[in-house]
Amino acid sequence: MMKLVIDLLQEHNLFYNLFENSRIGQVFLDIQNHPVYVNRRMYEFFDLIPDLMADMQFGQVFHCSNFGRICAECSENGNDRCDLMHSIRIIQNGGSIDNNTIQFSFKHGDREEIKWFQLNGSYIIYEEKEYLLLIFADITDLKQRENRLKELLSLDLATGTTNKYGLMKLVQERIKEGNNLWYSLCMIDFDNFKQLNDLYGHLFGDKVLEKFSDIAHRHIRKGDVLGRYGGEEFVFIFDNIDEKQSFQILKCIHMELTKYFARTTKLPVTFSAGIVTINSRFQAVSYRKLLGQADCLLYEAKKLGRSRAMSHQGEMIFMEGN
Repeated sequence: MMKLVIDLLQEHNLFYNLFENSRIGQVFLDIQNHPVYVNRRMYEFFDLIPDLMADMQFGQVFHCSNFGRICAECSENGNDRCDLMHSIRIIQNGGSIDNNTIQFSFKHGDREEIKWFQLNGSYIIYEEKEYLLLIFADITDLKQRENRLKELLSLDLATGTTNKYGLMKLVQERIKEGNNLWYSLCMIDFDNFKQLNDLYGHLFGDKVLEKFSDIAHRHIRKGDVLGRYGGEEFVFIFDNIDEKQSFQILKCIHMELTKYFARTTKLPVTFSAGIVTINSRFQAVSYRKLLGQADCLLYEAKKLGRSRAMSHQGEMIFMEGN
């Protein structure tokens, strides 16, 4: 079968050389998803040396991370999440692929890497045999820059936390995940922040927010979220813990922050919080309603005095005497 395709290409030496030396990757597959011819550029994408591939599947040839682990073979029905196999099935069912963006994870030495490709594909019959032609353009650098730009657009650059837009997306993701997901959302607001700015200047206020962000990031767990909602208001999302456990994390942050500024300011640097715990198994809630509940509890905490948190379980004090 390898010879069949090579013969086809070598009928006109010009076409063979164009195929072999193309700056885009090109692969011929048989109907069982075995590569029967791969051009030089395709091997270069994966830092591989061209080799014999008789009866090997695409995932074997290009060291797919999932091959042999999640997928026993490339053509099995269980690999519906594979971008490449999804595209191949479209071609096999009579369709064509035009500029589809796919992600491909592969093993490179002792590490795992990811590449993104713009994929085109078509169905070919030659001498009554069926083939698939796949054309790969490597867009990994472009995709990485795009992802980095998205990260920057979701960051509050002044504090290094997630901005309001990014925060909204993260909350909505948790709401959409549905069953058996529970988390606590905590909205905090600094006490007497205007007085601090008036006494020590706005640069001092910026320093408070930056220090708070630094301390908070050291105390929250991997997977937790800290976002700036606006001004001196911030939101934490703690997965799989309740109000009391969330309060303990906030208390540690509050204690370290207050202690840090106690040496340089007469007015204590404190914050108050509203804490809501959601169990998606029993509660259907919208983003606006969830933030609204936390904001109302924060307002109640503020009315009772500074340096405290309020939840549906009641009032909790961060530090007595403030």
